[in-house]
Amino acid sequence: MSLRKLRWGLLYGIFLCNARAIGEFGAVSVVSGAVPGQTNTLPLEIQALYASYRVQAAFAAASLLAGLAIVTVVLEMALERHHRDELQTVRRVRVG
Repeated sequence: MSLRKLRWGLLYGIFLCNARAIGEFGAVSVVSGAVPGQTNTLPLEIQALYASYRVQAAFAAASLLAGLAIVTVVLEMALERHHRDELQTVRRVRVG
C-alpha cells in the first residue's frame, strides 16, 4: 500500500495525537512521577502554577493551550475544505 493511500489516515492520526497531547494530564502525572523541572508538561505546569496561587500565569499557559487547540481545529477544517473532492472520492471507494 502506498503512502498516498494512507495520507488521510495518517493526517487524522496526527491531528488526534496533537489533541490528545495538548490535554493530557493524568497519565503524564502518574507515569512520569511529575518530577518538577525534569518531567514537566504544560498541563502539569498549569496545575503547579494554579496550586501555588499564580493564577495569572496559569491562565496565560491555559490560554496558550486553548490557542493551540483552536489552531489545530482550524487547520484541520481548512485542509478538509481544500481537499473536499478528494476526500469524498476516498470515502466512496471505501463504502462501495
